[in-house]
Amino acid sequence: MGIEQETVENFELSYSVQIDNKQMLELLVDEIETGDCFWQITNASGQVLDRSERYEDQARCLRDGLNKALK
Repeated sequence: MGIEQETVENFELSYSVQIDNKQMLELLVDEIETGDCFWQITNASGQVLDRSERYEDQARCLRDGLNKALK
């Protein structure tokens, strides 16, 4: 299962939080153009395990990412 790289190359890591010793939640933000963001969950090796669709609201993106990671 590959996680699509839906134009995340223009996004920068803005925030990250360690969920447990195996997973990290990262918030990727397009700070230059739109301010849109994605959340993604990575493992200890940096492999992307899950990624959201594009959000326009960074607070909702972070909230939804935390809810997904803590399930």
